Amino acid sequence: MPYMNIKELIADSINYSIEGVDFKKLIVESASPDKGDYCLPCFSLSKILKRNPFIIANDIKKCVKLGGAIQHVEVVTGYLNFFLNKAEIANQILTGFKGKFATTEGENKTVLIDYGSPNLAKYLHIGHLKTIIIGESLARLYDLFGYDVKRLCYSGDYGTPFGMMIAGMFKYGSMDEVLKKGNEALQDYYVKFNAELGKKPELIDEAREIFKKIEDRDKEIYPIYEKIIEIALKEAKQMFSVLGVKFDDFRGEMYYNQFVPKIVKELEKKNLLQESEGAKIVDLSPYKLTPSVIIKNDGTSLYTTRDICAVIERHKEYKFDKMLYVTDVAQILNFKQLIKIMELMGYDFYKDMEHVPYGRFSLPDGKISSRKGKQAVLTDLIAYIIDKAKDVIKNRHFSYENPEKVVKIVARAVLNYSVLKVERIKDCVFDIEQAFSFDGETAPYMLYTYTRLESILRKYEKLSAKPDYSCFDDDAFMLTKYINDFGITLHTSLGKRDISIVCKRVMDMCKTFNHFYTNCKVLDGNPATTNAKINLVKALKSTLKTGFNIMCMDPLKEM
Repeated sequence: MPYMNIKELIADSINYSIEGVDFKKLIVESASPDKGDYCLPCFSLSKILKRNPFIIANDIKKCVKLGGAIQHVEVVTGYLNFFLNKAEIANQILTGFKGKFATTEGENKTVLIDYGSPNLAKYLHIGHLKTIIIGESLARLYDLFGYDVKRLCYSGDYGTPFGMMIAGMFKYGSMDEVLKKGNEALQDYYVKFNAELGKKPELIDEAREIFKKIEDRDKEIYPIYEKIIEIALKEAKQMFSVLGVKFDDFRGEMYYNQFVPKIVKELEKKNLLQESEGAKIVDLSPYKLTPSVIIKNDGTSLYTTRDICAVIERHKEYKFDKMLYVTDVAQILNFKQLIKIMELMGYDFYKDMEHVPYGRFSLPDGKISSRKGKQAVLTDLIAYIIDKAKDVIKNRHFSYENPEKVVKIVARAVLNYSVLKVERIKDCVFDIEQAFSFDGETAPYMLYTYTRLESILRKYEKLSAKPDYSCFDDDAFMLTKYINDFGITLHTSLGKRDISIVCKRVMDMCKTFNHFYTNCKVLDGNPATTNAKINLVKALKSTLKTGFNIMCMDPLKEM
């Protein structure tokens, strides 16, 4: 959290009280430096005191203790503007800087985050990036605050799509071809079957029959299914590795399906199951939710059924304090149903379950659909991004010892930042060309800013003079405040489950530093002022490094 609560410091300097009013909550940052660093708007106070806000501001001004951090105050209309002693505040913040931004609120608490969960019947595509990267960034943020974080990859490895895939293999290929070509063959079967299904809807019965055999562990079908899962999961793990993500638990729907009979009995015992057209449902209409199907009329289970089994078993194993599900907005209803069912079943931990929905992420071509073909396949997209990174770096003639490492870092940063910079719930389109620009709000711009900090520190030779912070201009002071408040930024991002808040502040710091760097020489030949600016550079470097980690970006020492 912050090293100095500047609003509290200002509020403490006011020797004036109004019953029920906390000045700290009213103080805000000023719109521009000429109007002070912070201000106290007095308009809301006029309603309480029944007086003109200009008069109130002047009355409060007379009761402000000047000196120390408060340099002087001015009244403009109904605002009381505070001008701070920037040198004094910068000295306190940067002298006490230790590079730690989080509290220990998560000690002895366990958080489970279910994300990146691929449907193994389909290709991983660009749409999967959001669940993977948002989930991983949230996991890193919870790590920072001291929580015991368990990263769960709940694989979609069960259901009718696998009946479709196996039916497709029987129609268009063979197991020998699968063993030779791997996931490429499986996906081709799935795509072809779906194409034919569009013309012959009755084919779905064939797929459902095969899935029923999977559930019944048929001696012929089940071994085929197991091999398909092994091949598909292996490829998914390779992709996670490329993205720099490691999971603690890969148990998917197949594993939790074994608990379905027990859960069905429990639901029946608690009088929650009803018959509806041959299916078994939980009627949630009293809670303004649509009914949730637990067992279909053919006797097979559904995604929700296995979700119920999973969360109960997870709580038994992990005793979690928070269970987060990171999926797209299309799943909002499903998770409302799931959480309400857990409440009706009498499990108190329903209060600790939370859905973290996100908007769609796509290429300019439009919506992605793996059922219709290999559109925006993640492996192809990443290969393209890496080639693009190679071209960008080659054309800018950067110097570096390990070009392959730099290429991967830049490519990953471009992908991850493009996902995280937009408010979580909003849809966004990935503009690849713009994402690689070194101008504007992009990942390469931030990476290059960090290398500037590294370059300055490499050139700096240690000086013994006491830092003189009176040299700080508005940019330097703004950077100091950003650093001071970065713990608040992180905590706000955690509370809202939205990493775009961190992205915005990190970008603010990069832009402010580059403006500062353009107008102010850091190594200016004066030992006292140089040391002050070097302390700022060191603190900023540490702050950016923390922000980059949360944003799933690796810093570069040089480019």
